[in-house]
Amino acid sequence: MSKRQKLHIYFILVTIFLSILIGYRIYLSIYEKDYQSLNAVNIETIETKLIGQTTFSFAVVGNIDNSMRIFSDRIVPLMQDENVDFLISVGNAVFDGAEGKYRLLHRGLTKLDIPYILVPGNNEVADFGSNNFYQHFGPYFYSYHLDNAYFIFLDSTGITSWKWQLHWLNQELETAKNYPYRFVFLGHSLLPQEKVASENSSKYTVDAKTSKTLQQLFSQYEVTSVFSTGYHTNSQQSVGGVRYVVSSGGGGLLLDNEQPYQFVKVMVNPQGFSCTNITAPNRFSPIREKVETLKLYLHSLFYMSIFNILVIIGIFTLFSLLFYSKVLKQQHLYRDFNIDEEASFGTPLRIAMFTNNYLPFIGGVPLSIDRLHKGLLARGNTVLIFAPSYLQNWDDPSDGSVYRCPVLFYTKRGEFPAVNIFNREIGKVFRKFKADIIHVHHPFMLGWTALLYAKRAKLPVVMTYHTRLERYTQYLFGPGMMVKNFLIHLMIKHFANRCDAIIAPSSSTEEYLRNLGVSAIIETIPTGINIEAYGQWTAEQIEQTRAAYVRPGENLLISVSRIAEEKNLDFLVVALEKLKATSSKKFTCILIGDGPERKRLEAKVKAMGMQDTILFLGKLAPSEVVRCYLAADLFVFASTSETQGMVLLEAMAGGCPVVAIRSSGVYDVVHDGVNGFKVPESTNIWAETVKKILEDAELLSEMSGNSREFAKQYSVESITERVLALYRRVILLNASKRSES
Repeated sequence: MSKRQKLHIYFILVTIFLSILIGYRIYLSIYEKDYQSLNAVNIETIETKLIGQTTFSFAVVGNIDNSMRIFSDRIVPLMQDENVDFLISVGNAVFDGAEGKYRLLHRGLTKLDIPYILVPGNNEVADFGSNNFYQHFGPYFYSYHLDNAYFIFLDSTGITSWKWQLHWLNQELETAKNYPYRFVFLGHSLLPQEKVASENSSKYTVDAKTSKTLQQLFSQYEVTSVFSTGYHTNSQQSVGGVRYVVSSGGGGLLLDNEQPYQFVKVMVNPQGFSCTNITAPNRFSPIREKVETLKLYLHSLFYMSIFNILVIIGIFTLFSLLFYSKVLKQQHLYRDFNIDEEASFGTPLRIAMFTNNYLPFIGGVPLSIDRLHKGLLARGNTVLIFAPSYLQNWDDPSDGSVYRCPVLFYTKRGEFPAVNIFNREIGKVFRKFKADIIHVHHPFMLGWTALLYAKRAKLPVVMTYHTRLERYTQYLFGPGMMVKNFLIHLMIKHFANRCDAIIAPSSSTEEYLRNLGVSAIIETIPTGINIEAYGQWTAEQIEQTRAAYVRPGENLLISVSRIAEEKNLDFLVVALEKLKATSSKKFTCILIGDGPERKRLEAKVKAMGMQDTILFLGKLAPSEVVRCYLAADLFVFASTSETQGMVLLEAMAGGCPVVAIRSSGVYDVVHDGVNGFKVPESTNIWAETVKKILEDAELLSEMSGNSREFAKQYSVESITERVLALYRRVILLNASKRSES
């Protein structure tokens, strides 16, 4: 197995691992029941449950620290035995304030069959947990009352200023005087904690000044008891007539061998109240205790954060693999000059071509493929074209060099079949052919099928980028044009970078692919022209064609394209109308081609009164199109969606200079004043340029000769040799990469 294959497998495994983790988190966020303002919900439950009762009991627990196993196994059974009515946690119920810790606490507390109230402690607000507490449990300080008891909850975490709370507390204590029992709860002790060093006292106790103020208030208003949590200790003492109770040991670490897991049970009745420590029996031996404490510590430190740890490790691994893949890719930035690319020039190749449209559909891509196909066969190579079936009758070559793929459905006009790329017969035919190289002509549908076959057979892939696909997004369903264009560019880049080489029909197309971020080999190789086809018509036949459309002394203009929105034919029609209004030369323009816009354009031309000047000839056989080129004086073109504009070269081969709008595919072949003119997308400038040529017979004749000479360098024979040279180079480079891997 090669390095790249191993890297690919690792990448897939890490991606699956991360997907499972993230998917689980998404699952929790969607399907796990959300919870908000639990303190308010539970207080309402407590008030409803104990309405009219003057005898009740509740449990006060501290420092659960997300130790839900200990809490469930050792504390909850005790509460059930003691039959308490509700639970109050006085702080540090979570290990830290992360969302996951709150969810874990919530899962554990929901298993209780009694309502509960959570007081904020240090842990509740740690790691930006204050928002989580507020969202899930409610305000940081508040109060409620039963028939004979008033409950006040304070925020000792520092989130809320004491100045504001003290103002509110005076009013609450004034109201609480009407109740026999007055209880206060906060997350920090007002009295010093045993065994707590002075530098750590702020973690467990309120600062001395605030503590003194609070103690004076509690004594003044004869508060019954103040409950808080602290440094894993439990204590009860009276100061100024107020009982101060510190409750700990609800879970977490037990750093003192004398302190068991426990909670405080508060019993209230008309005769008085009592606070009793309820401890978990059967404490472990000192050695077992240390082991359990260590396990709990590791659980809190590692297991509680394992999701985040694993995600971080997964992301780091993923980026490491990506970086390493880039390093491996660096090994092939330069060509291996030890490879003799000419060594196999005499060896015939077996080439598999995949295209989503082909003959009998007449268009630039099918004609380009057909010419290359014939050129390759003429040089002794074997070609098999995988193309869709069409509704029209068509005679494919008898040598079996075209395989028609099964079709799922056809578009409205039947021009664009959707191939069933999942049909197994396609794969069987491909494997039987035993290709040396794959040539794809579209970055989708059969193009992706070809990539899959190439990967399995370890074959190199060459793609010809024929079409500016972003100019065809109006035919796609989905979001806005900008989004669709972005997705098209992304698809082209992704597909092209999975190929070994790209054939760009023009330098502007190569520039586009480079700007897009394509790193594969890119060769600018235009489509070839069958120059010999232009010699099959006699002068008499050509004159007959010309005479069918214009009288002697008049000019014949020609345009060949699919009659569709992206071909910009509305511009051409309007520009021809302006030309007719301004030029002294009479002319006729024939439009060859068909498409969805034909009927609309014909109606538009008729409404403009141009039906005798602009003639729609529909589809013609390629040989008849050549005859029309030879008969015409000038080729006019308005499309801005071409990668090459193959029809421009075909027209030049027939002696037609070209007037076209400046765009990709035009710059490479039209040289101003030599074989035509490229103009801005302005109907006025376009009409003036055509007028200038038609009214200057000497200029028209000179450019006509230049056009013929220019087109000769694009013969099918010379273009085919360039494509074969690229094939051989890619095959050798692919073999070199496989041997290095």
